[in-house]
Amino acid sequence: MKVSKIDMLTPTTVEECLYFLSAQEKVVRLIAGGTDAVVRMKDGIGRPETWINIKGMDSLRYIREESDGIHIGPLTTHTDMIHSQLLWDKADVLASASNEVGAIQIQNMGTIGGNLGTASPAGDTIPPLFVLDARIELSSIKGKRIVPITEFFNGPGHTIQKPNEMITDIIIRPQEENEIGTFEKLGPRKAQSISIVNVAMSLKMGEGKRECLEGRIAFGSVGPTVMRGPKCERMLTLSSLTDDTIKDVADLAWKEVMPITDGRATAKYRRSMASALLARGLYRLMKRWDDK
Repeated sequence: MKVSKIDMLTPTTVEECLYFLSAQEKVVRLIAGGTDAVVRMKDGIGRPETWINIKGMDSLRYIREESDGIHIGPLTTHTDMIHSQLLWDKADVLASASNEVGAIQIQNMGTIGGNLGTASPAGDTIPPLFVLDARIELSSIKGKRIVPITEFFNGPGHTIQKPNEMITDIIIRPQEENEIGTFEKLGPRKAQSISIVNVAMSLKMGEGKRECLEGRIAFGSVGPTVMRGPKCERMLTLSSLTDDTIKDVADLAWKEVMPITDGRATAKYRRSMASALLARGLYRLMKRWDDK
């Protein structure tokens, strides 16, 4: 089947889109930026009988703070997030990750909802969403439900999203004033490629010198889905984050991640890079904190 032979529906409202999802007997897929979908389709994966084009639905493209957190529309692009002062001020780990997504063209077209829906363990914006305790709003013609991101993925390329549902909102917690975060990524070619390993981290700092009150770490591309590093997180709070402590935390990461060997890297290499990226990110965060 050629791309030109796939039917296309273009709803103008969320309600119309949900109707299309519920009424279709054919295999349908949502498409917005298409940066993941088109590549996967060329590889013979995820080819639908009908596309539902939601790119023009501006009601799903926003970044705003409300009483229950920061709300991000699923059609918000990586470029939108890079240019959001709100995210740099209160969710810097997510803004930092958006800045590392592909080339400028990919940043302009790719959406956060698409990153979630593709459910790749290497998706760059997904580890920050784990660190920021994201909640995903799924809507169908029958109503809405909100699920924590820790329950959203159930395997590589698979989520709990039902065929008649679409992502309509993403809610993240704002970082506190004493919290700083960053994102580190390793890819075959700088800023152009799928991550071999990535890691998001956010630290809540105390009044003591390099005192970490709480740490959150999430690794990508080292397991079937993005994974938190609870052992590493606990170690961050045991003593001040000296260079020796950072090395010890990074060494623990080597043991905590669970990567596989595939065509892009061996499991051993991924373990080593997860450790190295965590150390690099922690060193950078401590320099930022020391310079405050």
